[in-house]
Amino acid sequence: MEFIVVVLVLFVACYLIIHNRFLKQDSLKESTYKKKGPLLNTQESTFYNALRSAVGDHGIVMSKVLMSAVVTPSATDKKRWFIAQNRIAKTHFDFVVCDARTLQVRVAIELDSGVELTKGKIERQKLLIHACKSANIPLIGTSMKHTYQVGKLRRLLAAHIDLIEPEKEIRFCKRCSSPMVIKTASQGEFKGHRFFTCSRQPHCTYTENYNVVFDETT
Repeated sequence: MEFIVVVLVLFVACYLIIHNRFLKQDSLKESTYKKKGPLLNTQESTFYNALRSAVGDHGIVMSKVLMSAVVTPSATDKKRWFIAQNRIAKTHFDFVVCDARTLQVRVAIELDSGVELTKGKIERQKLLIHACKSANIPLIGTSMKHTYQVGKLRRLLAAHIDLIEPEKEIRFCKRCSSPMVIKTASQGEFKGHRFFTCSRQPHCTYTENYNVVFDETT
């Protein structure tokens, strides 16, 4: 009987050694990966660039930050704590602006893409509002049209962060997210008129009317 027990122990030990040294390594090697591409899509990248220009040296802009990295449940009861933690575990902030020195979150920003909200997204927004309100973190909602209005972004953030004084308008290309520059038409029917053009010309030929004014009431 003792002999059988010894044999079983040795068998189990051998199995564990083989499993740990070989099988796990093989399964890891079989799991190959590839890059998913940019962390942000074109619209998000454009907004990110505009937001960085609006903040300047007065803060650090981060994108798609997990809520659990910013807020934590205040409940002392373990069950309530785990329930609250589970609610925020897989949710993120679109953008946060942190203090440049301490990296403490100063403002959270939710970007409205203009797409109709689903039930899941509505519930997510309710969670964001509730979490920020209870944690005393300002939550700013802004739309894609503000992407091209650095001055307006500064005004939205000014109540929460010590921003620099508004400067001349800065715009970013709606096609490739690069900064735009102001030029003056030298010929044609618009000769002498100013317009915005992508700084990546001739690789990107996007242009925009200098006098385009976005709605200031929303």
